[in-house]
Amino acid sequence: MFGTLQDNREVEKITIKDGNCEVSILTLGAIIQSFKYKLSDGSVREIISGSDYLDSYVDDSTYKGQIVAPFANRIRNATFSMKNETYKLERNNGKNNLHSGSANTGYDVWNVLFKTPNGVVLNTSTKHLGGGFPGNIGITVKYTLSNNTLSINYTMSADRDCVINPTNHVYFNLNGENSDAREQSIMIDADRYTRTDEDLIPLSVDPVNDDYDFRTMRRIRDRRDGIYDTCYELNSGRAAILRGDDLEMTVTTDRPCIQLYTGEFFNSRKARGNGGAFAALALETSSHIDPMNCDRIEEVLLKHGEIFRSITSYSLKEIKK
Repeated sequence: MFGTLQDNREVEKITIKDGNCEVSILTLGAIIQSFKYKLSDGSVREIISGSDYLDSYVDDSTYKGQIVAPFANRIRNATFSMKNETYKLERNNGKNNLHSGSANTGYDVWNVLFKTPNGVVLNTSTKHLGGGFPGNIGITVKYTLSNNTLSINYTMSADRDCVINPTNHVYFNLNGENSDAREQSIMIDADRYTRTDEDLIPLSVDPVNDDYDFRTMRRIRDRRDGIYDTCYELNSGRAAILRGDDLEMTVTTDRPCIQLYTGEFFNSRKARGNGGAFAALALETSSHIDPMNCDRIEEVLLKHGEIFRSITSYSLKEIKK
């Protein structure tokens, strides 16, 4: 057991292992609490920002490690329309809705359906009009470790038409917990990015300019001082390659976009190592930002009777010097 919430619900920690990798998942939020890699010299490195204390995850404004659902990222004016009906959501990010507000499954205690030495399956559900979102939505997530690759399989269904955009909000730093995440290098397979206003609400989807061009491997800090909270429209399923001093991680996905957030406002209570700004970065696979208000609702529409399935994987390898 990892800990007990104030309402006496117990939070379990499940650890899965395969190859050089060991990953721990909490039943709270289906959170990735730890992701360790054993290097060839025998040392073990923690490659995500997390905590060993339950209260660090309760009402966590950084969303670290959570399965964010039903809807990740921002929704303009906390409002959208679907089939001639308007849905008003919680305004928890200025006048906008961010990461589903109080409906976010990252704060649920999920059920463990089954587990194996290298995998675990968890589920939860949202209620119709919880946080303003339509649909009683069932959400199942399967974590699997194989060949030094962590895969996250999402399955969702609902009792009526709704909108869904799940992601995992884990923060990575391949160099370890006490280094600046901007010193890592990254390649993102994207020719286009979302230009946003000061509230990070979309203005347009534009070709990448020099400041936002990561089509070849580049140190993150080399432009804009490494400050990014940017949605990239992917060219292919090989979304990104993140490279540290001696580890490399390839992110693959069937989602159309990836959000690079380098952690400018990251501040995690009781984090392992440095829990402050730029301690680690997020690579959130998702839809475009605010698709319902940008003529992209079909990208996130889940119809009654249909099943949404998606997979994102993180593959690790050591860089030989």
